Amino acid sequence: MTKKLEEELNLPDLDQLLPENDIQEQPTTEELKTEIANIEGEMSMVERAQAALPTVEGLEQLDREMDAYATKAMETFEDLVDLGKNVEDRHAAPIFDSAAKMIAAALQAKQAKMDKKMKMIELQMRQARLEKDSEKIDAYVAQKNNELGLDEPEGTEGRIIGNRTDMLAEILKQLPEKDK
Repeated sequence: MTKKLEEELNLPDLDQLLPENDIQEQPTTEELKTEIANIEGEMSMVERAQAALPTVEGLEQLDREMDAYATKAMETFEDLVDLGKNVEDRHAAPIFDSAAKMIAAALQAKQAKMDKKMKMIELQMRQARLEKDSEKIDAYVAQKNNELGLDEPEGTEGRIIGNRTDMLAEILKQLPEKDK
């Protein structure tokens, strides 16, 4: 995942979630259960964010409108330049100034269209990366569930059933008294 996306969704670094090859200590069953619960919670947050995003419609119409706007601005620019060439020099300056504004408007319309396309490409790349990361995390969770020998009851789909308060209480019980 990108750093900005991790910061936006308050996710830990992906490298921290995936297992490292040089792990020397085997984590306890409770640590693994807690880690799996954290990963599942983060994935559900991503799924909720995706569901909250509305589907964008009418992009083709916007493209046509921006093209029409740019075409009209270019035509007006050419008309103004022709007019500016056919009037006295003292009257040509405001006409050419207006022509410059028309060409700027045409360029802005084209630039807006290109920016929109680049943004769509960027979003598609982010989505592909999120899906790839999701597959890695799912594989990791499945591996840890297999290592723990957890059978998935129907309807839970690999999720640990419980609430946050119970998990925190269990973690606090495991801490030595001086760390509390």
